[in-house]
Amino acid sequence: MAHLIELTDSNTQEKMLFNLDTVVSIEKTSGSSTIITTRWGRTHVEESLDNIKLQAWNGQMQRK
Repeated sequence: MAHLIELTDSNTQEKMLFNLDTVVSIEKTSGSSTIITTRWGRTHVEESLDNIKLQAWNGQMQRK
């Protein structure tokens, strides 16, 4: 089962569903945005690393 969270693209301001199973790394940037590197490229999102971790944790708890 995919581990999906909703994030906001920093460039387009569009919401997207992001599959955490494809993530290679997640890096803080200056400010509160984050860069996510996947197997296929990089995405700059508005959400903070703490927010992403919270969404991932909450999603994991809902599946139990």
